[in-house]
Amino acid sequence: MEVNSKTIKRLLAGHGKFITHADEAVRYYENRNKIMQKGAKPDVLTAEQNPLRLADNRISHDWHRLLVTQKVGYLLTYPPTFDIGSTAANDVIMQTLGDNYAEVSAALGVDASNCGVGWLHYWRGDDGSFRYYTVDPTQVIPVFSDRLGAELVGVLRCYTQLNPATGNIEEISEYWDDQKVRFYRKNTNGNYAYFDYPTIGTEMRHNLGAVPFIPFYNNGDHTSDLILYKDLIDAYDKVVSGFANDMEDVQEVIFVIKNYGGQDKGEFIRDLRLEKTIKVDGEGGVDTIRAEIPFEARSAFLDRTRKQIFVSGMGVDPDPQQFGDSSGVALKYLYSLLELKAGLMETQFRKGYAQLVRAICRFRGMAEPAKITQTWTRNAIQNDTETAQIAQQSMGVISDKTILKNHPWVEDAEAEQKQLEKEAADSEKKQEQYGFPALNTVPPSEGQRG
Repeated sequence: MEVNSKTIKRLLAGHGKFITHADEAVRYYENRNKIMQKGAKPDVLTAEQNPLRLADNRISHDWHRLLVTQKVGYLLTYPPTFDIGSTAANDVIMQTLGDNYAEVSAALGVDASNCGVGWLHYWRGDDGSFRYYTVDPTQVIPVFSDRLGAELVGVLRCYTQLNPATGNIEEISEYWDDQKVRFYRKNTNGNYAYFDYPTIGTEMRHNLGAVPFIPFYNNGDHTSDLILYKDLIDAYDKVVSGFANDMEDVQEVIFVIKNYGGQDKGEFIRDLRLEKTIKVDGEGGVDTIRAEIPFEARSAFLDRTRKQIFVSGMGVDPDPQQFGDSSGVALKYLYSLLELKAGLMETQFRKGYAQLVRAICRFRGMAEPAKITQTWTRNAIQNDTETAQIAQQSMGVISDKTILKNHPWVEDAEAEQKQLEKEAADSEKKQEQYGFPALNTVPPSEGQRG
């Protein structure tokens, strides 16, 4: 694809709507909801026009962060392990992924939940090692082929950086394809032109065998989780903030006085505090007003809205009353909606992880695997006793490796298998050392004895 200033401007223009939605989701994830900008006051009257409505509490609730953290923690606290048919190759892949694999996976989950997609960029490090990390989704504009299947043929990455020589903020664009990357900079005329990227030049061949960006989509629609419950969060924030305003505005009794017989407000307050009396003339009198706050109606609305946030957000309500001493079946039912939502993300992430594994194989000079088996582990409250009993009852029905993978105490099935084999070998050595026959030894018959 031929990329010039006109191409970059066209791609950036089409990217604006995505940035708007992504920025909004990030604001809600950071608990900067709409209520922080708009407030809950019912009108725009000034204090002089409406002196009884002075409070302007803006209380933002982090429901979006809770639901996103819940899903990412449930699905990616233990990111998937890979099996490409060779134990040695599997070890190479896990060593290449390194210690930050879990952190990067969680970051991809948060980006995908907020923006609809998380982007992973991989490259060759200065030391020649395989490096990878997440990229802000608002910086990435994918370019797909027009063929059925929409193959990724290029990525335009746009960002700003400080030029230390001039002290100016510059807009930089990088266009990556499956062979090289070209660098562009926005000039004073508003156009994008080639420029020499420090220590690299105007372009660089990466030799990675593919476009070194991998999308990790949130779901099949590539949409954010926020759209599921944004209106509910806004309604909850507004009611709570309005309730706080009412509590602050009407906490004192208002006196309505007819034909006051005193001189001024100060005298009225002194008489009320010291003598507990109020002077009136003729047919004067005093009435009091205390506004009633509809507490029960608001409380019922908030309870219903809270429940609907978790239903629409397909999450698990952390209310302790929902748990108790639940059986495995009850816990599965409690997690049913979260499992459905997490399953949709897993389907999309499987494709992304497969691309990452193949990229590592190419980088390491290994053949790209025809089949990649991914093992995913959910981080959920479970009844360990029931799970362990099921594992014990499954012996002889399914393979030992599958049992180990699903045992609640086993995190690495291959490491556990090696430990079992080591313990069995050590046991045999001890038996031989003390003169006991091995368990699998059959005594020789009479004719075979010397």
